[in-house]
Amino acid sequence: MARHHEVADEIRARILDGRYRPGQPLPHSELLAIEFDVSTGTINTATQALKAEQLIRRTVREGMIVQPPAAAVDLILHGPHGHGPLPWAACCERSGAEGKMITGKVSTGTATPDVAELLGLDDGDEVVTRARHATIGDETVRLDEAIYPLAYVRGTPLAKRGQVPGGVYQALTDAGLEPRTIVRRVIANRHATDEEAKALHIVKRSLVLTYDQVITDREGTRIELLRFVANPARVRFVDEQVPL
Repeated sequence: MARHHEVADEIRARILDGRYRPGQPLPHSELLAIEFDVSTGTINTATQALKAEQLIRRTVREGMIVQPPAAAVDLILHGPHGHGPLPWAACCERSGAEGKMITGKVSTGTATPDVAELLGLDDGDEVVTRARHATIGDETVRLDEAIYPLAYVRGTPLAKRGQVPGGVYQALTDAGLEPRTIVRRVIANRHATDEEAKALHIVKRSLVLTYDQVITDREGTRIELLRFVANPARVRFVDEQVPL
C-alpha cells in the first residue's frame, strides 16, 4: 500500500474514534510529516483524500479542520423480493437521508469478454446496459450498471431509455424470465478509475466498493448482471434478515 494511503487510513481512524475531534484543526502538515516519517507532499495527498471524503475541510486561518463524518446509507443487499438490493429511496429513508436514483444512458453493444462469461454468452453476442447513479442530497455516491442479454429483452421496456414501469423484475417476469436465483455475488474493493473518481467527487485512485451480482430465471438462464461502484464513506453494503 502506498504511504499516503497508510497515512490517510491512520488519520481517518483518529477522526472516527475521536482523537481528532470535530471543529478542531489537524496538526500542521510538517508535524504530521515528522510523526509519520514522510514528506509533506505525502501528507498533502493523504489529506486531500480525507477532504474528498468530507472528513476535513480547509480554512484560510486554521488549515484543515475536522468535520463530523458524513452520514452513510446502508444499502440492504437482500430486498424483500429476494433477488437484489432494496430500492435506494427506501434505503435512504431507513438511514434518515434524502436520496434518489437517477436513470441514465441505455446502450446496446457487444458484450465484453468478462460480461459474456458471467452471463453465459457467446463471443459477439450483444447486451443492453442500463446506467444509473444514486445520490445523497445532491452528491453522487453510487454508480450502477444493469446488463441484460439483448436477445432476451429486445422490444421490452428494459431495452428503452427511462424508468421501467413496474420495475425491472416485473419487466423480466413479463418477458418470461421470472427472476429466481442469485448465482453469483462478489463484494470487493479497488482503486477508482479517473472517470469514477470524477463522478463520485473523490480523489483519483481512491478506494471504492464494488458489487457484482448475477441472477437466473427458473430455467437457470442467466438474465441480469448487476454492478455497483460506491463511495465507501457514504455507502455501506448490509445484509439482514436473510434465511439460513
